[in-house]
Amino acid sequence: MTIHVRFFAALREKVGRASIEVEAVQRLDVCGLLEALRLQIDPDAFVAICAPNVRIALNQELVDRHIVVGDGDEVAFMPPITGG
Repeated sequence: MTIHVRFFAALREKVGRASIEVEAVQRLDVCGLLEALRLQIDPDAFVAICAPNVRIALNQELVDRHIVVGDGDEVAFMPPITGG
């Protein structure tokens, strides 16, 4: 099963790319997906995407870390938006 992972704004810069494809043999929740990503990205980038203020979207809808991800799903990691 393939999961499409996207990173936005500062997280994209931290990870060094806009997206990653994750292959999994079984369905994962977002926490399981994070563990798979741990093996594919820099440790500092991993810490950044795991921050408690990072928003997660599954197929363009905000979700929590316990939602189950399926084949072909898109999971996006977005940093908090600030302005002034």
